[in-house]
Amino acid sequence: MLQRKLRSAMESVEAIKDDAIDALVLNARENAVKVYTEKTADKPYRILIEKMHEGALMLSEDGIILYCNAYFALMVNLPLEKVFGTDLIDYIDDSSKEHTDKLISQCQVQPVNDEIIVHSGNGKKINALMSLNALTLDSKPFISAIITDLTKQVEYQKKLILRTKQLEEKNEELENANIELAFQIREKKKRGKELRIAKTDVKDLEEINTHKDSVLAILAHDLRSPLTGIIGIAELLNTDTDDLKQSDVKRLLALLLKESTKELSMLDNLLEWGRIKYASEAFSPENTVLTQSVSKVFETLKEVAANNRIQLMNDVTKDIIVFADGKMVLSILQNIVSNAIKHTPAGGKITVTAKNTGNKVETEVTDTGIGMSKDLTEKLFTPQMTSLLTPRGENKGGGIGLLLVKDILDKNSGEIWVESEEGKGSSFYFTLLAGK
Repeated sequence: MLQRKLRSAMESVEAIKDDAIDALVLNARENAVKVYTEKTADKPYRILIEKMHEGALMLSEDGIILYCNAYFALMVNLPLEKVFGTDLIDYIDDSSKEHTDKLISQCQVQPVNDEIIVHSGNGKKINALMSLNALTLDSKPFISAIITDLTKQVEYQKKLILRTKQLEEKNEELENANIELAFQIREKKKRGKELRIAKTDVKDLEEINTHKDSVLAILAHDLRSPLTGIIGIAELLNTDTDDLKQSDVKRLLALLLKESTKELSMLDNLLEWGRIKYASEAFSPENTVLTQSVSKVFETLKEVAANNRIQLMNDVTKDIIVFADGKMVLSILQNIVSNAIKHTPAGGKITVTAKNTGNKVETEVTDTGIGMSKDLTEKLFTPQMTSLLTPRGENKGGGIGLLLVKDILDKNSGEIWVESEEGKGSSFYFTLLAGK
């Protein structure tokens, strides 16, 4: 028995050496050589093919199924024996038949794989991935085909697409929500700004309402007095023209011109005050060379000053620049300087100087006039001041002009104050933001 086994083994070895039998020779873990012949290796190979979860087929070069595993038979819903000898194209959906024919032709040159649709006898359509590879066995051409069911992958892909779409919808909802939130925030800020403006307007209205009697008294006095004089002169000229001398007529006309000019000046101040108070869009700050503004005001007032033999001195250097509304700067200087001219006796002097104090410019307007009491200086820039209704010397008080100056400076982030002593003149100080 042992001799028979030995002879059989030796015959097998000789057959392997002569290539009569295909075999696989392996070094085992115990360093012993193990030989697997075609017969011993065939069974595991078949089990692998039969148990795999993909359709495995052997095709002729024209696509006839020579062999398939059970999984492919299950895919097409037919008994295994009925699949053998049929054409692969019979199990391909009409939408993929032309493409499948192309793949079978292309695989003769190189391996190919692509998605197709397989249909079974019950009308079910299966998305599948088909891999084709041309082989030669015993000098005969064959095609190996592996068909992978993509149903679950397609389902996962559909779920993924659905989930992606849901996420996109959620993102869109979030974006819309963010847009709405941003809109609400803008609206809230807008309402907040409107509320702050409304509060400011209410505060201004309350302030005006609180001081309206004083303001109206000032307006009535400052505007009424010149009008009374104008009317009186006009009546005198109208009724007694024939009895008046030519020199008297000229004197009255000059006085009429003076009072009319004064009235116009006060009306201009009133309009400017209203513009500062309520026309915020007219506010346009810019870099302004202060000495140029002083020169413009002096040019306007030089005739009035000359008539009163008052010297105007502009000692502001060219490097002093303020950041403020140019027209408002002129109004500030116009009112302060003209007020100084009113209260400065003949032969006096008015001097304007300025200096940088960090981020602001401090301007000083000094006169050699009649001065003011401490009580008057403390109330000078408020509408409650009844003392403005009383003349200082021969000239009437500044009234609305000083209120205008205060409001202009508030608008331009500035301040104003005065230092004065009765009989020794006054110094008005105001600040504006320094320019660049």
